Amino acid sequence: MKVLCLHGVGSSGAILETQMANFRRELDPSYELVFVDGPFECERGPGVPKYRTGPFFSHTQGYSPVDIAQAIGYLEDILEDEGPFDGIFGFSQGAALTLSYFYQQQTAANPRRVKFACLFSAAMPCSPDAGIGDTIISKLRALEYDITDRARCNGQDLTMAEQEFVNVLQQTVVDAANNDPLFPWIDMDVYRYGEQDAIPRVMYPSLLAQKIQIPTIHVWGQNDFGYMIKMAEVARSICEECMVKTVLHTGRHDIPKRQTEIKAVLRRIDWAMAHGLG
Repeated sequence: MKVLCLHGVGSSGAILETQMANFRRELDPSYELVFVDGPFECERGPGVPKYRTGPFFSHTQGYSPVDIAQAIGYLEDILEDEGPFDGIFGFSQGAALTLSYFYQQQTAANPRRVKFACLFSAAMPCSPDAGIGDTIISKLRALEYDITDRARCNGQDLTMAEQEFVNVLQQTVVDAANNDPLFPWIDMDVYRYGEQDAIPRVMYPSLLAQKIQIPTIHVWGQNDFGYMIKMAEVARSICEECMVKTVLHTGRHDIPKRQTEIKAVLRRIDWAMAHGLG
């Protein structure tokens, strides 16, 4: 079984291969894992140890719809040039990009290129579709609403949909940017004053026309930062419930290391493969 492996931001294929050492030891010998580097060289990412030497890479240049479309294009090229692949193992940014790709392919009614994905500690998924959330974003811009201001009264001047948008951002990317200077996101003022085309189109269920139908396994650490757990939960929520399995492990923002937790993930992968054959 051939699986494409996508690293997190500010990392590399080689670093992810090392991160997955315990996991790889438990895999059946029939697995062929293909580790690739993102196309854009960047600074060291959050959580990448100081002893890890570069270069470091990102799958995206940013998180605007144009940036996400470009990243999806690169991913499509890898799947075409180095495939066929049975599945994708994605970590953090690599997991988020996988979901962006799945949703784009599904809404375009394109044929499936893989049968399943196992997503470790997924970051915030974003869409290449500039129309997603556009009405909400336009209203917040008209109000010059500061999404970073938690002191602003909930619901003041906002509809339920607009408040949900603010809440999702505050609990994920706003908290992450406030707590980790290495977190790769944009200046939050873009939501008020920047070019509208530059605003990331975050993905959560009420903004989407449909949920992702491909089998996915979502794995995250119970001791990860709260904002990263929330991102992983949002990522899980955009997938069809009957096509989802979840595994929580005792670590933080990482691949599970304990044998019992790894075997739990592998059982879910077997389930995903069986359900992804249709």
